[in-house]
Amino acid sequence: MLYSTNSTIAIPISPANRQLARQFAEEQPTQAKAMQVYLNTLAVQVVNVYLQMMDIPTNLEASDSWHYGDRLCTDVADLSIPGIGSLECRPIQAGESQCLIPPEVRENRIGYVVVQIDDDHRSGKILGFVPKVEARILPINQLQSLDALLIHLQELSNVKERHFVKLSQWFNNIFETNWQMVEELFANNAPAVVFLGESSQENSNLAAAELSAEIVHLIQTTDDEETRWKAAERLWTIDPGNPASGVRRVMDLGVQLAGKAIALMVAVLRKPNQTVAILLRVYPMGNERYLPPGLRLAGLQNDQFFLETESRDRDDYIQLKFCAESGEQFQVRVSLGNASITESFVV
Repeated sequence: MLYSTNSTIAIPISPANRQLARQFAEEQPTQAKAMQVYLNTLAVQVVNVYLQMMDIPTNLEASDSWHYGDRLCTDVADLSIPGIGSLECRPIQAGESQCLIPPEVRENRIGYVVVQIDDDHRSGKILGFVPKVEARILPINQLQSLDALLIHLQELSNVKERHFVKLSQWFNNIFETNWQMVEELFANNAPAVVFLGESSQENSNLAAAELSAEIVHLIQTTDDEETRWKAAERLWTIDPGNPASGVRRVMDLGVQLAGKAIALMVAVLRKPNQTVAILLRVYPMGNERYLPPGLRLAGLQNDQFFLETESRDRDDYIQLKFCAESGEQFQVRVSLGNASITESFVV
């Protein structure tokens, strides 16, 4: 039986859920680590039951807390919400007035739920949630209500459903208004943009058309993605209108990302096997020569990070490369500190 008190809700923990928590705990090398994993697993399952009661889809198997390596190496208690992100479910015990938030889960979370596990581990009381944390200690009296949690998840769901950039349309010269031609956006920012490739003087004994044909052949035949993109960038320089160079567009993120002058470029290339090669790159803009250190560029699919990179001192750009099939969806996230922007794409 479920019961609620003062905007909290207590949910029974079934024998099967306790057994699974014990199974995960037995994999751990020390008793302390085993208890940590045991309580984390119970907390995740309690929140999972509650969200399913509220008709909110969840995916335990896609959660880091359901992966052996993540349980072993980190203090993680996340629950994947398809199409939205990962919700952290932190356990506490009766009488505790604060919840400790491990460093490894203070980012890439859509919220934090605190679950009080009773002494016999037969029920868990969901005390509330916060959308983000900024410190190691989260006082229980700062938690928001469960109603606020449901509203928060609905708002995130609405955002996710709002818009997908359709990359297949780019090949037909159909673009969203906020995606500009590289030459247009960078017209007054040339010093900040450096493309690969040396001066065409090294090929002075070749006609431009011959050189262009050689590069096109390389793009269409190489199996190496690094070589393919270097060739494409060379073609951008000597023959930017050539269809083999793919399509590239850029978005100014300066207003949206902590006021920093930053631009996201996305380039797409058709490959002979009908897949699409994708290049993501972030540049500094305006008078900035380098990106701010700690700027992150990430690719996500099904709410899981599959690629990520971070700027260092004196990086004039950072980038990611991957391939996707027609119909595949992915998200691109650019973040700096607590500020982030995510764009959704479909190939």
